[in-house]
Amino acid sequence: MAVVGDKRYYYVAALISTLILVALVYTYYTDRFTRIYAASKMIIGRRVTVSSAKPFSGVTSSFQRPDVVQPATFDFRNETFNCTQMHLVNMTFPLCHYTTKNDVWVTGRLLRGTYFEGNEVSRFLRLFRFDPQLQLVDIGANIGVYSLPAARVTKVLAVEPNWHSMARLAKAVNLGGVISNVTLVQNAISNVHATLNMGVHPTNQGNAFLINTIKCKATPVNLTCDTLAPTRTIHLNDLLPLMRSKSALMKVDVEGHEVNIFTDATAGQFFDQVDVPLVFMEWILCKRHSTDIVQRLLNFFYSRNYAVFGVDNSKLASPYNNWPENVLFKKMIHLRF
Repeated sequence: MAVVGDKRYYYVAALISTLILVALVYTYYTDRFTRIYAASKMIIGRRVTVSSAKPFSGVTSSFQRPDVVQPATFDFRNETFNCTQMHLVNMTFPLCHYTTKNDVWVTGRLLRGTYFEGNEVSRFLRLFRFDPQLQLVDIGANIGVYSLPAARVTKVLAVEPNWHSMARLAKAVNLGGVISNVTLVQNAISNVHATLNMGVHPTNQGNAFLINTIKCKATPVNLTCDTLAPTRTIHLNDLLPLMRSKSALMKVDVEGHEVNIFTDATAGQFFDQVDVPLVFMEWILCKRHSTDIVQRLLNFFYSRNYAVFGVDNSKLASPYNNWPENVLFKKMIHLRF
């Protein structure tokens, strides 16, 4: 009988110890969950606060939803234009364009049988075919000179703030049957969240740019300009939910506003989460900015182990004022464009 009593004693003691341990664990994780939940509410509260920063003067950190365009149901607002079959690298696709009167540079060349920046577009297509995991992020897509052929070999995220150009791009995407491969965003990418007017050169529709005034006074190179409808600006980080791959090539042509796209606060998260081995950038207007602004752009890439090359894959040396019209920021320096 004494042996049985001893066993019962140990059983009861073990049960009590187990209950105490469970209670301690429950208390620990309940307290931890409560603290994490409270902290998350504080973080969420900060994210939805909209900054009142003046355009181009600083950065904001709140998330903004991009204005995604549905090509099949896009409201063209009685916009009329023509679409032409284009030929490039053994592929044929529709491209909807302006007239040669109001768009000399891109439309004019296309209708004369010269594909605008055809060599550069062909190089992009070669890289996409070599690595099917790469998608195209086209910032300043215009009427789709890069996006439309790329959509036949990979996924495309095309961003264009000019409503007239977006109407043509959306129509061509629909006509070409590549809706499933293309995401269209009608916003301007910047370092602030704001609604701003745009200006455009009257005979170069690709020369569309953000302005801080109600009426456009001059283009970035002091030519005459017209005023376009307002557009909403978003950050490069805001595009992350729309990405369909963790690796991408990027083409950026935003008439000198590139310096305001690539800041740590507004584009760093994108580059942290997406592998971007190559950024093709128009440089001719970037270098016109003040030294500190240009250096901020360069530091964004240098701090992420990028080097700068010409489109002929030759490495570029300082000073940046001598760099060519277009440059390549390459993270993988042996990648051949």
